[in-house]
Amino acid sequence: MNGITTLACIDPCLAVNVRKNASYFFKLGQMKNDPSQQSCQTDAISQSQIGQSLMETLFVLLIVAILCASAASTLPWMQSKVQVQSAAEDLLNAVLTARTEALRREMRVTLCVAQQASVPTACASINSGAFAGSWQQGWLMFEDSNSNGLWDSGEALLMQHAALNAKVSATGNEKVNRYISFGASGRSLMLSSAFQAGTLTFCEHQTTHRTGWMLILNAVGHPRLEKTIVAQCL
Repeated sequence: MNGITTLACIDPCLAVNVRKNASYFFKLGQMKNDPSQQSCQTDAISQSQIGQSLMETLFVLLIVAILCASAASTLPWMQSKVQVQSAAEDLLNAVLTARTEALRREMRVTLCVAQQASVPTACASINSGAFAGSWQQGWLMFEDSNSNGLWDSGEALLMQHAALNAKVSATGNEKVNRYISFGASGRSLMLSSAFQAGTLTFCEHQTTHRTGWMLILNAVGHPRLEKTIVAQCL
């Protein structure tokens, strides 16, 4: 009470307020020191935290479920897209290698469409009919010493590539639908020795208006890849 008397000397109004609230502060102090009251407060806080944690967990699980469903629906399309691009890049690398080997060996080097087989060991026959989707069958690279576009006995085999994924379509126009060949100078040549230029299209089999790739071979034998939208993929 000495403290309150001192406050009365300083400020009578403040002393009156302290006397009115003295019982409240005294009871509050008792509650803080009472173990049973502390336990009730702790339980209330714990229950509140548990409720919040459960709601947060359920919300996170809902978001994860939505994301998983969205990813599952787009996964097949993304997988096909990667397969198409990978096939285009594989043939581009093969064409670049064939040109390099022709320059290095100073002789004709040819890439041919392979016959349908699990392991390609022969070129598709010149008289085997239409070649729609033929590059999907895989390809061979070899020294073409007799310039006939076929891998014959005694000619060095430089590369074998197995058939592409069944979802990938790889079609070439008339001049590159069966083979791509490079002369000793590194220029792309038809079997008749005329220059060879053409375009191969890679896309997802039997789809429309999907992203695909074009492998373009120009008149001097320089290949490049271009992304494109394929109106109808065979």
